[in-house]
Amino acid sequence: MLSVTVNRLLSTLLSQVHTLIDRVESGTNPDEIDLRLAGIRHILEDLKEATGPASQDYLDKLARHLHWLQRYQREGKPDRYAADIADIRERDLPAIIASVEAWGQKLLDSRLMAAISTSWEKQHFDGAVRDAFILLERVLRELGNVDPEMGLSGDRLVASLLAPSSRTSLTLPNDGFMGQLTRGEREGAYFYFRGVFLLFRNATAHRTIPYSASEAEDIIHVVNVCLRMLPTNAGAEHS
Repeated sequence: MLSVTVNRLLSTLLSQVHTLIDRVESGTNPDEIDLRLAGIRHILEDLKEATGPASQDYLDKLARHLHWLQRYQREGKPDRYAADIADIRERDLPAIIASVEAWGQKLLDSRLMAAISTSWEKQHFDGAVRDAFILLERVLRELGNVDPEMGLSGDRLVASLLAPSSRTSLTLPNDGFMGQLTRGEREGAYFYFRGVFLLFRNATAHRTIPYSASEAEDIIHVVNVCLRMLPTNAGAEHS
C-alpha cells in the first residue's frame, strides 16, 4: 500500500507517459512533446524526493529513455526511438511500479501488510480496515495473555490492558519510537487506543462503510501507530 501522495504521483506519471507515447506514435509535433515531457520530468523529481533511493535508479532509466525519445522524435527517426518506447513500456514502468510499491510496504508493520493485503488488492477498503483492527486485537490479546474465550474485544480489551487503573496493565516499551514515556504520555496512549477503537473499529465492525482508498489508508496508518507503540514480543511483561 502506498502513501496517498506517492500513489497519486505514480498514477499521474503512468497516465502521462502512456499519453506521451500515444502522441509520439500518432505523429504529434515536437513542440507538444516537449511540453508534455517537461511536466513528466517534474513528476519524476517529485517521486525521487518522496521515495528517496528506493526508486531512483528506475526513475533515472525512464528519464534517459525519455531523453532519447524526445531527441529522435524531433529528428524524425521513429526507427531509433522505437527501442526506447519498448524499454519504457516493458521495463521502466513495471520496474517503477514495483519499486514504489515495495517502498510503500515498508511504511507499514509487516504483520499489518499481510493482514490487509487480500482485501486491499480486491479494493474492499472497509474490509481492509476491519482486517487491520482484527490484527490489532489479536496482537493485544497475545501481548496481554488474554484468552479469546473471555470475550474481551474493542475498547473493553484496551481498558483491561492499557487503562492506568488496570491491575493487568500492559507495560509499553521504553525503547519504542517515542522513547521513554511519562506517566501522562502513557495515559495519553490509553486514550489514543481507546478512541481509535471506539471511533474507527466499532463503526467498521458494525456496518459497511464505503471508504475510499485514501480514507482507508489514513485509518490503517492509525492502526500502524498503535502497533508501533506496543512491545514486539508476545510474552511482554505486565505491571
